[in-house]
Amino acid sequence: MNGVGGAFSTKGTEIRCTRGTETLWLDRISAKVTALAGNTNFWAVGCEDGYLQVYTKCGRRAMPAMMMGSAAVFIDCDDCWKLLLVTRRGLMYIWDLHNRTCILQDSLAALVASPDESSANHAGAVKVISAKFSRCGFPLVVLASRHAFLFDMSMKCWLRIADDCFPASNFASSFIFPQAGELGKLQIDVGKFMARKPIWSRVTDDGLQTRAHLETQLAASLALKSPQEYRQCLLSYIRFLAREADESRLREVCESFLGPPMGMLGSESSTDPKSPAWDSDVLGMKKHQLLREDILPSMASNRKVQRLLNEFMDLLSEYEAAKSKVDPMDITPALPQQAPEANANVVTS
Repeated sequence: MNGVGGAFSTKGTEIRCTRGTETLWLDRISAKVTALAGNTNFWAVGCEDGYLQVYTKCGRRAMPAMMMGSAAVFIDCDDCWKLLLVTRRGLMYIWDLHNRTCILQDSLAALVASPDESSANHAGAVKVISAKFSRCGFPLVVLASRHAFLFDMSMKCWLRIADDCFPASNFASSFIFPQAGELGKLQIDVGKFMARKPIWSRVTDDGLQTRAHLETQLAASLALKSPQEYRQCLLSYIRFLAREADESRLREVCESFLGPPMGMLGSESSTDPKSPAWDSDVLGMKKHQLLREDILPSMASNRKVQRLLNEFMDLLSEYEAAKSKVDPMDITPALPQQAPEANANVVTS
């Protein structure tokens, strides 16, 4: 396993990349190293004087030192060529080193500025304890309060995906995600942090916080592109709505998974901005399959929504029957028959 270490001395910092006891490459720079990261394609070393040095996998300096204005605090990389940097001033950068382009330049000021302090002198009172790439490839920042924020690269804004805003939720301390997903770990950290506070106490819920919590978790798992956690949140949410006999929300969810009326599927109206195209998949899962195997069975727990359940069971059956009729049949074309070979024998008399 490769490793990079730095040893500070009066002559500078020696950077050494090792595999076990074998030294693969080494270099020396004049400043103190504050953060570093690397993968099989490159290494990046951030220094206290605000410079960032990028190396090839074999230790060659890939480009001149990059001046970032302040010391690197967090550095992370994905499995390919993307590099994330957060400086002491709260600036965040993401580069594609292969194409030498800057994908994102933003600030953490909106996250670390304390809402209780109106003076700019108190900005930055909230500490950042982690900044890295999430599994979906978006920047993920965790504050000392354990609140977690994901930067949506499409919407160009921060999304709060883990917090302590729902202490009365029935799922506040018992949300168990399969295989310890990314969202589940963030929520567990929030719960542990809140449990250490002496002022934290359990309060009762009238159902509103539980519903809001489930909706937030469902949206967060979708933002993180975590299919297993999304499915788990979806099941819990549908069961809660069925127990509450919330037909309007159940109908809205079922309609979003059923899709537009059959006559509109694949029609030109999908290009209309007022009627955006419907995607039959969500995070790699078929919406109709989720509706048939997860959503509708979960609704069967309450007889008060039986009429709604029967309605969508019938609609789903009609969709699947119509789809089976229009699906092209697999036809194997018959090979052309070869003409009989001419007889080369000539009979003469």
